[in-house]
Amino acid sequence: MTMIVLFVSFIVLLGIGVPIAFAMGLSSVAALLADGTVPLLILPQRFFSSLDSFALLAIPLFILAGNLMNLSGITEAIVLLARRLVGHFRGGLGHVNVATSVLFSGISGSASADIAAVGGMLMPAMTREGYKPEWSAVITASSAIIGPIIPPSILMVIYGAMTGLSIGDLFLAGIVPGLVIAACLMVMVWLKADAIGAPRYERASVSEIGEALRKAGPALMMPVLIVGGIQSGVFSPTEAGIVAVAYGLVYGFIVRKLDLRLTYNFVLDAAIASSSILVILGGAALFSWLIARAGIPAQIASWLFALTDNGYLILVLVALFLLVVGMFVETISALILVVPILTPIASTYGFDPIHFAIVTVVTVLLGALTPPVAILLLLACRIGNVSYAKTMRPLIPFFAVLIAGLALIMFVPAITLTLPALF
Repeated sequence: MTMIVLFVSFIVLLGIGVPIAFAMGLSSVAALLADGTVPLLILPQRFFSSLDSFALLAIPLFILAGNLMNLSGITEAIVLLARRLVGHFRGGLGHVNVATSVLFSGISGSASADIAAVGGMLMPAMTREGYKPEWSAVITASSAIIGPIIPPSILMVIYGAMTGLSIGDLFLAGIVPGLVIAACLMVMVWLKADAIGAPRYERASVSEIGEALRKAGPALMMPVLIVGGIQSGVFSPTEAGIVAVAYGLVYGFIVRKLDLRLTYNFVLDAAIASSSILVILGGAALFSWLIARAGIPAQIASWLFALTDNGYLILVLVALFLLVVGMFVETISALILVVPILTPIASTYGFDPIHFAIVTVVTVLLGALTPPVAILLLLACRIGNVSYAKTMRPLIPFFAVLIAGLALIMFVPAITLTLPALF
């Protein structure tokens, strides 16, 4: 009865437009009231204890560091470097879009930030140069999922904080899968260059590439500093966030793009953005505690084990479940919602926890590209002033190649686990 009240009230609250954090919290209250055996006092205790994590302090710090670096002209430098490295390939600016997302992921850690910064700059340029707007939106939205895979990643910080896994190992584990996703997208851009309407640039000289590398150098150093510092034991993930903010501040003031007013505004924006994430985390903690208390994860694991003992088939079923969840629920909320349910299943089947974490993060991000909602594609369409309906056909080949990339990551664990093993 308690679970029926929990899920029915959750669906009803979502249906009437209540934000997901409050929907999870209020449905938890309703379930406890229906149960009647647990005092409501446990809810604020659970809410607070779920947020009492030093690692979560890294979230506002990474958001702030990304904002500081972006304002300092780094995005333009990254686009210039990407253009000179891959712009001469068949597909031109499409490759530049993907390569820019790879480079930009080292300072943003967020898919929406990637779309706003990279899409805001490249989509108008692609339209001016003859690219079909619907294809530009699809390429921008598809490449944006690389942002939370390659470190630093807000999703990895949340996953590590929820499960106790090493955030440094999760950061390292995301590098090669992120590059695999990028390679898959660039292959599709190359194949679809004529349909996209892509012109090609002249090949840049070595001196031009060197000049672009010098300008983008400060941005490229940030992920090296963060991951290198964490893995060498010099500082923790949270301290790495502090170092990243200090790095962004110093660089911003050196290039004279920052002042005290802008810095204050960025701090305020980071505080607001991270507060919304933490409220979702607290609401999800109550929701997932009730699910765990009812033994739902164990029941799901037993049901799956009765269905099959093939680990790869289970991984496929889990991926399908994550795609459906990610289709309707915002990425961070979806991750927070499913991790407590899926972690025991991963343990039951003996999946490597780091590999399972990367598969979970990548699949949830793909869910955010899956119609009918496709929140990342909606955001790209809004930035590029493109009709959402027109992007459905161009999305199909790109989504297919992303699924192929996910399959590689799922079934070849070495893609994920080699770097963490080396360090």
